[in-house]
Amino acid sequence: MRLVCAALLIVTWLRTIAVAEPVASETATHDRDGAVRSPWLDQSPSLVLGSKSRDEHTTDHKLASGIAVAGIYAGFSAWAYIAWYRNHPEKEMHDFGRDGWFGVHTYAGGADKLGHAWATMVLARGGTAALRAGGWDRTKSALLSAALSEGLFFAVEMKDYYYYEFSPGDFTFNTLGALAAIAFDLSPRLDELFDYRVEYEMSPQYRHNLFDSNSPCAKRVKGQPSCSRWNIAEDYSGERYLIALHLGGIHTLRDEAYWTKFVDVAVGFQSRNYKPPPTLDPTAPKRQTLFVGVSLNLQGLVDAALPKHSKLRKAAHGLFEVATPPMTLGIGINRSTAKANSGGA
Repeated sequence: MRLVCAALLIVTWLRTIAVAEPVASETATHDRDGAVRSPWLDQSPSLVLGSKSRDEHTTDHKLASGIAVAGIYAGFSAWAYIAWYRNHPEKEMHDFGRDGWFGVHTYAGGADKLGHAWATMVLARGGTAALRAGGWDRTKSALLSAALSEGLFFAVEMKDYYYYEFSPGDFTFNTLGALAAIAFDLSPRLDELFDYRVEYEMSPQYRHNLFDSNSPCAKRVKGQPSCSRWNIAEDYSGERYLIALHLGGIHTLRDEAYWTKFVDVAVGFQSRNYKPPPTLDPTAPKRQTLFVGVSLNLQGLVDAALPKHSKLRKAAHGLFEVATPPMTLGIGINRSTAKANSGGA
């Protein structure tokens, strides 16, 4: 969805407080050092806040972690209001499902759907990490956090109904993101092998909207639809979404070739010149790209470069699990159009 800014801040903060499984024997692990590990540290053999007994782990910070999660949701809700609804006029006629799915003529070229899944997943996994840090049971944490994330984004869709439109496609991908969060949080092996992440580099159009006094955002007058000036999450022209397979997660490969820790094979999707609207070059064709490629695994690089017990290592490892700069080389199939539909949320 439109969370690239807020969700990254959430994940980075939560990674610094995340606590591992209570004992190393609780689940199978590929960690040769027998370290106590968080499910988020898919390839990392690092200790997470040291070895704790089950009693120590569950001694009660549950209320504090619950309050922290509530604070995260309150903060996100405030940001969403500023980014999406403040100054945006409420519609007299309400639309349902006009935004489409992945068609070449849709308002965001389909990247919005993958953004919805990514954002719901990130918020859910971040909430799970916070609850686990307070001593909550892993399964209950994952299910509760996924339900909270799904509920929040359903509420967003309901509000969108009055300001933009209700999108069954967005709701579907919100649900897929929540289910992905549960799968990753409850299956360390799946988490070790795969990431779902976004690569982001601010697009020239969004930079123009944000900083230029001559941009449409700066010249917007009351009553016009809100601009994307503060809505970095909808800078779809700067985003590409990847499902990445960690070669280092395949143990036979990792044992034979050390370099596999730094290499991912990825399949991805991006759209360009849909949103934000390309006022810098109105004639730029709208383009979708489905691609496969090879990507640098920054998690593996961080693990190799930083000390095992470093808090910076833990925070960076968690961040790079869900977001990186553009680091993928690949080949793709393109579709383009001179005109796309307006609308969407």
